[in-house]
Amino acid sequence: MRLHPQFAYEMLHPIKYLRQSLDIPYCHHEKWDGTGYPRRLIGEQIPFAARIFAVIDVWDAVTIDRPYRKGWTKTKALSYIKEQSGKHFDPKVVDVFLEIFGSEKS
Repeated sequence: MRLHPQFAYEMLHPIKYLRQSLDIPYCHHEKWDGTGYPRRLIGEQIPFAARIFAVIDVWDAVTIDRPYRKGWTKTKALSYIKEQSGKHFDPKVVDVFLEIFGSEKS
């Protein structure tokens, strides 16, 4: 599981028109506090696009039904994302995400 960002990078790198976007698949599992992978980047070392995608990726992962569990409610997912601000996620990205998605009707 922890190797998939590296595998994605290696598979997509030969495709020239995707190179400008490689930060997303390669760095979306890095965490703001430096505990992520594959490179243990911390804070603003994590490319901005990957910081944005990390929040969206987790939102999608927890709110969509999976074969092994029911998706979380919007309220639970928003609470989790807020709780992970400054740990898993860039606090500024979380603030904007909550401003946009937290104000929408369920």
